[in-house]
Amino acid sequence: MNADLILSNATLAKAVAGSLSAAGLTVQTQSLRQPAHALDLAALTGDVLIVESSQFHEAADLQAIEALTFAKPQLYVILMTDNTDKALLFNAMRAGVREVLNLPLPEGALDEAFKRCASHQIKTQAQAVSAGPKGKVAAFVSCKGGSGASFVATNLAYLMATEFGKSCAFLDLDLQYGDASFYLGGAAVKNNISDLTQQIDRLDGQLLLSCMHQVAPGLVLLAAPHDIETALSVTAKQLEKVLLLARQRHEVVLLDVHRAMDGLAIQSLDMADVVYLVMDNTMPSVRDAKRLVKLFRTLAYTDGKLRLLVNRYDSRGFVDLKSIEEAVGLPVTQTLPPQAEAVTESISLGQPLVKTHPKNPVVDALRLVGANFLETAPPKSKTWLSRWVGAHA
Repeated sequence: MNADLILSNATLAKAVAGSLSAAGLTVQTQSLRQPAHALDLAALTGDVLIVESSQFHEAADLQAIEALTFAKPQLYVILMTDNTDKALLFNAMRAGVREVLNLPLPEGALDEAFKRCASHQIKTQAQAVSAGPKGKVAAFVSCKGGSGASFVATNLAYLMATEFGKSCAFLDLDLQYGDASFYLGGAAVKNNISDLTQQIDRLDGQLLLSCMHQVAPGLVLLAAPHDIETALSVTAKQLEKVLLLARQRHEVVLLDVHRAMDGLAIQSLDMADVVYLVMDNTMPSVRDAKRLVKLFRTLAYTDGKLRLLVNRYDSRGFVDLKSIEEAVGLPVTQTLPPQAEAVTESISLGQPLVKTHPKNPVVDALRLVGANFLETAPPKSKTWLSRWVGAHA
């Protein structure tokens, strides 16, 4: 753990640095504060901040500290001051200060404070590990444009929540042209992933939830940005943090990934437990599926992570399943039958297929995909009464 020091004299700084070292903390930056200077916290990156203040600077200092702890809630702030007024403790607590040490420092006060600081950081790290990834992540990518990956992913997400009973998060990672929000209800969404990544330093469960759109009980959607320019500002590192938090908060996370294999796409596929390659049984789709599988193997993805899903499979089509498997080098995990009229109606209405055509064979096939992913039995088809009750619950 690293500490940033902002103190007013070299003697105090030396004593603080010695106590920090004894507690197992490292001084990252150290600056001597001039009496008339305001507090500058812009460039600090440590885990601990130790600031010396005075009654003259107190109000402005606490305001600056509050802004910093709002952006970095895990930061451990220790305030040293000559002000013994009890009101300071309350104001400091509101600003996010963890410890207030009165000057002159009593003997042993520094050592005890830093031991508490070290203990707090160890507990925080342990909680982060214990709350580590629990959700299962599946990514869907089209082998060829128009293969139907977005339709498959969004409809499976709806089934995960409504029939498999899983808390499910759907992330539309086709950032430039994603339209999952239309597939899952057709309504405009208030926030999207760029609203989240612009505040990545204060990312937590509450912020994540506030940027998501509630589609159905148990299903939330993190939409793609509204415009291409905004989409370009999202980075792979930001996406990694979002995905880590999403899988901590949900049992299932489904990703709709665009076909262009850039840094964002690779980051999302790296973090997925399963990658579904969605294709149809045409030669152009087979050719691109071969290219993707070759790329994924160079990225060290095992064949167990890759699952071939043939959408709109027509046994009378130009390429049969055996030929697909031989050409691509993977077994076909699942096929979805061609149901153009029902699927087109579902997409045009912006409603999941199970709501518009609950007995359609595509829905049954998607249940099998979900059961295979979760390694469980597929749910039974609901009666019209149970669907009506669920929709009005």
